[in-house]
Amino acid sequence: MSSEIRIFKLNYSGGIDEILPEELLRNLTLFNILTFYVPNLKRLYIWIGKKVSQSLKSQIPQIRTNITQEYPELQIIRNITVESGLEPPEFLEVVGIEENVLSFSIKALETKLLPILSEISKLKSKADKLFISDDYVGAISVAQDIMKLAKSINDDSLEQDQNNFIDEAKSRAIASEVVQEIKFQYKQAIKEFEELVNKEQFRDAHKLVEDLRQKYESKYNLLKLPIAQQLILKDENLVYRLKIEQDSLLKEIEIFSKLSEPSANKYNLREIKEFLARIENMHQRFVDRKIPIKLEQIKNRYNEIKSDLLSEVSQLSGVAIKNMERGELSRAIDIFETIVRKLEFTETRKKV
Repeated sequence: MSSEIRIFKLNYSGGIDEILPEELLRNLTLFNILTFYVPNLKRLYIWIGKKVSQSLKSQIPQIRTNITQEYPELQIIRNITVESGLEPPEFLEVVGIEENVLSFSIKALETKLLPILSEISKLKSKADKLFISDDYVGAISVAQDIMKLAKSINDDSLEQDQNNFIDEAKSRAIASEVVQEIKFQYKQAIKEFEELVNKEQFRDAHKLVEDLRQKYESKYNLLKLPIAQQLILKDENLVYRLKIEQDSLLKEIEIFSKLSEPSANKYNLREIKEFLARIENMHQRFVDRKIPIKLEQIKNRYNEIKSDLLSEVSQLSGVAIKNMERGELSRAIDIFETIVRKLEFTETRKKV
């Protein structure tokens, strides 16, 4: 065998583990799927053991993609599937194994397993069915029975195969528990979401969906769960509907933001006050986070301008009263007229 050939073993998760050339013969078992990459031919041979489980076979379509992703330097032009016992001469030549050596090794395994092969075959079939139906606890229990049989005949390869199977089943069992939890949470959330929408508490409804997304998106692809998709779609429709409403509101906010800027040469506090009063009870309709921030800025600026105006009016009133005390009524009247204009909230920003 060329030293450049790369050998990989398929596992139950669909992943691949590279094995060393000196480990090849003991991995050419009844239960393994091995992949041989031949660099000079840019070819992939997929060798399938005689007693490979259906759950492991189902991962075969992923082999080429996984190798390409994990080892991008390995370019693959063609891949060929090879069944154990039906190896073509070019395969044996490429991987450097004599037909009689491979045949003897496989027959030795079959002979060792013969007394209990039928029982193992039944158990593996049962474990596969349980695994495929997502009954991972049941699959693990059956795999443990197979391991006992493997130990009774000292078959390390079968024992390792079942160890790998159990590891993957455990991993999927944990993932399954997470999925069940997510389904339950989203089922409850749909009811709560609809109740909030009926009460027009849109912001809380949107936050409910956002919080769930942040909680579970790192654990599972939520778009794969129909019940999660259902809630996500409801929220997207809500946000789209509110966005149309908020686009108009954002334009108003921009106008009043400019009216309340320190650089503005004219204030109309009455309009700003009426605007703030009009939208005071609309906070539940604001799913755009920019809106509450901008509104708070306008409100703070309104209070600041109002405070400055009251201070200015107080000062002007004091001057007018002093003018009246000195008998300068015309000057006092002028000042009071200025105060009236300011209190109409249409005065330009020019202090007297």
